[in-house]
Amino acid sequence: MSASLAERLRSLIRDVLDSYPGAWLAWCDPQGQWAPLLERAAALDNGFALLSITERTAGSLGSPLARRQLQERLERHESLVLRVTAGPADLGWLWAQTLLAERTYSRSLREQLLEWGWRPPSLSFSDAELAELARRQADRDPAEWGGGGLQPDVLRLLRVLASVAEPAAEDKLLLDTTAAQMGLPPLDWDDVPAWQRRALACLLVTQAHHAVPGVVSERHELLIPAAQRDTALRLLLERWSDSVALRPRLAAAILEADPLIGLAQAPLTAGVFLSRAAEAAVFASVCSNLARHGGRELLEALAAQQPQLTEHAAGFWGDAAPDGQGIAWAELARLSQAAEQALQAMPGREWAAVTEATTWFVQSGWQLDAAGEEILRTLSRPTPELLALVGPLRDAYRARWEELLIRWSQTWMAADCPELPYPPAGRWLKALLERDAGRATAILVIDALRYDLGATLAAQINAAEGATRATVQPARAPLPSITALGMGMALPVPSETLRADVVDGAWRLRQVGDERNLSDAAQRRAFWQQHGVAAGHFLTMAQVEAGEAPAPGKRPRLVIHDALIDKLGHDDELEGLGPRAALNRYVRAISQLRDKGWRRILIVTDHGFIHTVTASETNSSPPVPNPSYASRRALAYPAAITWDGPQALAPGGAWRVAVPSGAASFRAYGGLGYFHGGASLQEWLIPCICVEWPSKSKPTDVALQPLPSVLSLRPQVTLSVVRTNLLLEDTISRTVEVLIREPSRQTILFRSGPVVITPDQEDVAIPLAVVPNVMAERGTPLRIEVRDSSTEAVLNGIDSILMVPLEDW
Repeated sequence: MSASLAERLRSLIRDVLDSYPGAWLAWCDPQGQWAPLLERAAALDNGFALLSITERTAGSLGSPLARRQLQERLERHESLVLRVTAGPADLGWLWAQTLLAERTYSRSLREQLLEWGWRPPSLSFSDAELAELARRQADRDPAEWGGGGLQPDVLRLLRVLASVAEPAAEDKLLLDTTAAQMGLPPLDWDDVPAWQRRALACLLVTQAHHAVPGVVSERHELLIPAAQRDTALRLLLERWSDSVALRPRLAAAILEADPLIGLAQAPLTAGVFLSRAAEAAVFASVCSNLARHGGRELLEALAAQQPQLTEHAAGFWGDAAPDGQGIAWAELARLSQAAEQALQAMPGREWAAVTEATTWFVQSGWQLDAAGEEILRTLSRPTPELLALVGPLRDAYRARWEELLIRWSQTWMAADCPELPYPPAGRWLKALLERDAGRATAILVIDALRYDLGATLAAQINAAEGATRATVQPARAPLPSITALGMGMALPVPSETLRADVVDGAWRLRQVGDERNLSDAAQRRAFWQQHGVAAGHFLTMAQVEAGEAPAPGKRPRLVIHDALIDKLGHDDELEGLGPRAALNRYVRAISQLRDKGWRRILIVTDHGFIHTVTASETNSSPPVPNPSYASRRALAYPAAITWDGPQALAPGGAWRVAVPSGAASFRAYGGLGYFHGGASLQEWLIPCICVEWPSKSKPTDVALQPLPSVLSLRPQVTLSVVRTNLLLEDTISRTVEVLIREPSRQTILFRSGPVVITPDQEDVAIPLAVVPNVMAERGTPLRIEVRDSSTEAVLNGIDSILMVPLEDW
């Protein structure tokens, strides 16, 4: 039965609005082509209410006023059509309301008219001409507007362009017509590979022109004509890069086409090239220009480029590029972030007192060391360009780091070498254990957990939990800052009762009235057993990772020891590898302990450390000959011996400890860069971490937001966090994954990676990827499920429909 365009529109819209009282429709009209047609349809008998929002505020569609006016109409359960001059991904201030629409319509005028029977009169019939035709012919059936003729087949052309199909002779006219509509050269039937290279070169040049205006001249011989550029990029290049099967083919094809396009030089901008040659040229230019700087100027220049570097790292030739062909943008962006962190951590002025220095270090100064770990660790992608840059960058960082160590030594000596204004770790631990003596508590003793590592660990725990579970308190290590004394000083005993002695060149720590040597690990274990820790409640970190941690019992204490950081340091591997793997290990272990029922975890350490900061080692002479104890960063003499220079008393006051200034040492050997024992803030000031959960808590609940149809090969599903309790502290994080399956065969078509959902979140958008080697037709029913990653239990599910074909090509 014949129906006019306006009548078809009214019927389409009434089908939605008549679903139930208050149903409404969001209509995306980014080009403004639908506006007069919707107005015509709304004016018909049994029409509909039409609300158009076109204004923008701060660059986003809508405004607070428009959002409020729309909300008022929705609360009155009005049925209406909301027309917005934006696409579904750019709804701005109105995004939250449109999630409640019965349907969000986003088809173009051309797509809808083709479905209703219209045929273009020519291949060059533009969107602007079509919009004018529709306005003039709105009272007629689109199938009667005329047209017809050969229709282009973009998919067939893309198959040939991507070398997954050979061009057939009977398709010559069709392929040539489609290529012409895309603005590509006609097929060279005598040399198809040469045509493929040239056609892709045209697309790459056009993409570069679109991404970075001004780089490609309008007179470039390979630039696609203006009227066809958007269509060619959208229907060919974007579709090719979106295809799971074709994406690796695109990477190889670009490498073959790159020599034709001549984009060997380009500036660093936020725009990202699809041409690898252009991206590589930008990368080399950036590294070269940065390497010309030095000192603070280099740090500032590198930090300033972080937004553009991050944009390039997320591009086609970032780390996710096929076949290992990616450019080291992510590595450069990581260094840029570290440079910015280092600059922000620098003190703004000279310290007038020891407390000013320690306050700076605890509040922000530790971030300088965290930045240094990123700058100094081995490059994961040691390209020639990065290697030429990283040397000056490390020199710039080291100069400022060593300057601050010297400044601290001077401040400390000027104050007559006082103790740090913080308690020993054992005093902190004793107070917490006594405060809630019956509470199940796991005690994690980590060797060489420097303050920045402790602060980073606490931040990672809180980020994973979505609530403040971990807090850090500063403490002081003993001097010398070594394991033999630090481990005993971390025991929950009154620190004033501990005495350190040097016996045959080695330290012994004991408690007054007890002859046990607490410098010995076996004696420390005996101490814990005497204080209520069961024999089976001493674990290594490996045992925790293996799931061997017991649940709390009648003797609710668990002691875990780990020395991975210290071992990496002494093996001369910590600086190169960085601490990230160790910290991630601790985050996983803490999560496992929590799940076992340990709802309080206390973390202590024995000392911090420094890395040497100069290629040549700097040695200091002993202040007095013949020390009773000697290490690289500390010497010990009987307390009666005095000298001028940095010094402190060991626990108990019987021994005087000499420490070098800055990053110097009393002796060095083998080029080993891992030092501790001295009185730098990095060695001496240590973290104590308390991680606590409420005794009764439950995992975060989630629900899937409606997704009536899947319209992309890279769909995105939104989860809403469901709160049954207003207190975030009573809810713990949960790791989930989302999958989309075809229910009749239970075939999984799309899948996400694991995502941590935290109780402080509202809505979480989760991207999904196509599962390789699966196929499904357009119109296939779908089931979307969100599952708990640890138990695989289905938490929530909704139905949907596939509106884009899944083809394994």
